Amino acid sequence: MERAMNLIFPHFEFDKLADLAEGRLAAQDQQALLAHLSRCRPCSEKLSQLERTIEMMRSDAMEDAPDYAFDRARRLIHARVKPSTSVLKQVLATLTFDSLQMAPDFGLRSGAVSERQLLFSAGENDLHLQIKQAEEQWIVCGQVLGPCAGGEVEIEGASATVHASLSELCEFTLDQIPEGTYVLTLRSPDAELKVPDLKLGL
Repeated sequence: MERAMNLIFPHFEFDKLADLAEGRLAAQDQQALLAHLSRCRPCSEKLSQLERTIEMMRSDAMEDAPDYAFDRARRLIHARVKPSTSVLKQVLATLTFDSLQMAPDFGLRSGAVSERQLLFSAGENDLHLQIKQAEEQWIVCGQVLGPCAGGEVEIEGASATVHASLSELCEFTLDQIPEGTYVLTLRSPDAELKVPDLKLGL
């Protein structure tokens, strides 16, 4: 019998019952729904549950946690969640300036270059490199220009691999590097910047 009545009087949707419980229905719609509830037990029980839930929410006197508790929770989460290399943003640096490509001044002979200035563009940052010769080896000094949260630097090639850390000013020095072709990589907490095919003394 109940199934037959459901076919004649189909159940109302949840949002209609919620509107009735919160007094948002127009008078005509409200009368039609109340008439249905008088003969539909399932809808009437759902409405009762909604009304109890809404009353509990309105009478809730609980206070929000203090700001220092939220700050501590955020710090704990940040300390435990470490970004993996799979989610790091990888940026390939683009050369925008090379002092080696500048023509010598009129009247001056071109010769061996013992110091070279390079500037790279890398997303939100620029990277300045200064390459110096020290007898048979080379020194690479650099600075990250723009937003910088610290990190590590690595220069890797067939001849050697050298590491360094970024200073508070996001500067670094890599020394005692033999002649060769290298890949320079800067690793920050959320990004990895690469300078490929960096030639020293070639």
